[in-house]
Amino acid sequence: MSDMERLTILTTPSKGDGVRIHVEKMVEQKSKEFNLLLKQLPHIESAISQLKSGNADLVAMSALDWREIIDEDLMISAILPRREPTWVLVSDDKPEYLIPNSRIICDSPLIRRQLSRLRNNLKIISSRDLIKDLNIDKEMDDRDLTSWLEECRQDEIIDGFVTTRSLHSSLKFKSRRHTLGLQRDNPERTHFIPPPLHGFTLLISRNGFPSSTIDSMNDDASLICHKIESNLLDSLDEKIKNITGIYVEQRKIGTILREAKRSNDDSIIESVIGTDGKPIDSNIRLHLTIETLSYDGKVTAMCERIIPLDKSHMGMVNLLKEFKILVELMEEEREESTRKIPGMPESYNQAKEPLLNLDDYSDSAPSDSS
Repeated sequence: MSDMERLTILTTPSKGDGVRIHVEKMVEQKSKEFNLLLKQLPHIESAISQLKSGNADLVAMSALDWREIIDEDLMISAILPRREPTWVLVSDDKPEYLIPNSRIICDSPLIRRQLSRLRNNLKIISSRDLIKDLNIDKEMDDRDLTSWLEECRQDEIIDGFVTTRSLHSSLKFKSRRHTLGLQRDNPERTHFIPPPLHGFTLLISRNGFPSSTIDSMNDDASLICHKIESNLLDSLDEKIKNITGIYVEQRKIGTILREAKRSNDDSIIESVIGTDGKPIDSNIRLHLTIETLSYDGKVTAMCERIIPLDKSHMGMVNLLKEFKILVELMEEEREESTRKIPGMPESYNQAKEPLLNLDDYSDSAPSDSS
């Protein structure tokens, strides 16, 4: 151990994003391979300052923090294996079994719409609206807010609330949670494509840091998925970024085939099976999924692609192109047709409202989504 060069990793107090616990576990696991020193600083800005001053080697942060900080003098040197990015509903019952008009608190505009898609008879409001209704006057960070919402739930002021897995783990009492997941094993259930970039823990260094020396800390799959999700998010129109779910993951051919056969998805089966009825190759694939929803959750625009690793960039470009075209077409109004097509019903020629209405894409939630 004494012959190893010491690496100093800076972190900040846990703020419910899972980064602090994640990097602590990594430091423990790599203790025989590296001489690591983990130091805590009060906030991310001071950690970045210390890093740029040469007083540390790495700073651990979430992908969402990195988007706020991106600095030309800094770079991503490693990404730890991704944690589960799906969110959870904290309630006594699964979302399908909640009684009508159950009061659910959700601050994610995307997940509010996904919940409305699943159930159109829930009262889904933001925590800001609840605080206003109860005339609460106090500042709360994310962890304090989560604890307060759990108290409200136990006091039966609300029936449940939606939060991240890491924030749920920070609760003093381990309340029952229900994953708002992708539901691949049960295609009949509504899926929840998560908000992009959740679950990543990044190790940021100064430019020129020899990243190869910490290769064993890096997870190649997470690095690729982070890059693609970031690029997809950056390419979206600003007005739909907070109502678009994006999820990229590496998957094995066998798993993809089993799920495709279970859901009778011929397009996916054909994309990985050759003319001889056998898999084209045994390599892993990238599964890219992106979706957005109307304000009431009744209409979904979704695209997905399964592509080889070596075609990740072109696959991402094509997915993005398809998604943008799909959204534009679904948002278009159709004027009344003057040309009559024989055999088509009269309603075909009538003017049509846009199929996809994204009007309510602000951060504020309607007080009642029913």
